[in-house]
Amino acid sequence: MVLLSLLAGTVHAATKDKIVAGVVFSGDLPFYREIHEELVRELLEKGYDKRVRFIIQRPNPDALAWSNAIRKMIAYDASLIIVYGSGAARAALYESSSVPIIYAAVYEPERSGITGKNIRGVGYKVPVSSIIRYLRKTGEIKRIGVLYSDSEPSTRTQYMDVKNVCKNLSIDVVKIPIKRPREIGQRLRLMSYDSLLLTSSALINKYFPDYILVFRKKPVPLATIIKGLEEYSVITLSTDPRKQGAVLARNLIKFINNGEIGSIENTALLKNSLTFNMRLAIDLGLDIPVELLTESDRVIK
Repeated sequence: MVLLSLLAGTVHAATKDKIVAGVVFSGDLPFYREIHEELVRELLEKGYDKRVRFIIQRPNPDALAWSNAIRKMIAYDASLIIVYGSGAARAALYESSSVPIIYAAVYEPERSGITGKNIRGVGYKVPVSSIIRYLRKTGEIKRIGVLYSDSEPSTRTQYMDVKNVCKNLSIDVVKIPIKRPREIGQRLRLMSYDSLLLTSSALINKYFPDYILVFRKKPVPLATIIKGLEEYSVITLSTDPRKQGAVLARNLIKFINNGEIGSIENTALLKNSLTFNMRLAIDLGLDIPVELLTESDRVIK
């Protein structure tokens, strides 16, 4: 899906009062949409909405589509490129070392290789040790499957974090890399696990609901790292997309004012919100620990 706001004719990156910002989603996820909505709201509130023109692309979540979207932004001579998620961020770094890039929704950017002279942004960290602790409160966990995508470097970082946490807890980690949507159903059906964790992969979060009936054939708890699948997940521990959008807006305003990517400092958001789906936990016959009820920011009953 391409170009929500591209007018006919040649696109020029900047005029005296306005810049063109190319925006590339790693996938059409509610999480990314909330970030962008907050970005637009903040710009409007601060009087910068007339200073920037967005060209938005929401390609399918795969490496070729991300690269094509970034190339189009470069061809349109965008003043900068804004990317949501590590898949599009890595593609932007690969396609250009000169166009300024601002990112959001990237987990542990430095560890995930999302660094360079022309890129700055807002990253986040979710303590996977807390997710494992919450899962263990609902019942015995011996084998946790982790779905991630090699095309999205932050999701591999999340897999490694789970692996490091579990090696001291006598929990086996089942590595489940996904390259194509159909592989989700295949892996869910064939792999052995007694709990499942979805990383922040745009590919996996977009297409997982298509295979929910396959997953439910194994009555095991699901945990997720970004908002959007709370109806399927017993535990969701996620950074706030609105806060990401607010920081992104501040970064973009700095760029609008001086045109220098170096003026933007990388930011890491460490605060997360916990959602506990008690209704689903009851359906699965899991324990309902008081700790989860008291620590949750939201309880689905």
